Amino acid sequence: MADPEYLTAVASPESAAPIVGLIQDAAAVAVAQLGQLPDGQEGSVYVTLTAPTGYGTVPIGMWGFFRAADGSVSLTGSTPEDTDG
Repeated sequence: MADPEYLTAVASPESAAPIVGLIQDAAAVAVAQLGQLPDGQEGSVYVTLTAPTGYGTVPIGMWGFFRAADGSVSLTGSTPEDTDG
C-alpha cells in the first residue's frame, strides 16, 4: 500500500469564517494570558475552546500560541477537537 499524500488547499473566506472566528476567540484568551508575563519573557499557551450542548460541554478545538521576547504573539498549531484530551 502506498503512503498517503498530504495536500493543502485554501478555503474560501465564507467557508473559513467560522473557524477563523474560533481561532480569534482563542487568540484573545492567549494574548490576555501571555500579556501577564514580564517584558522580554517568552511563553507558550494552549487554549481549548468548549461549547455547551444539551448533552454537556464539549471541546471544539485547541490552539497553541507563542509569545516572543519582543511581545509578539503567533499561532503555533492546532489539535483536532477529538484529540485534545
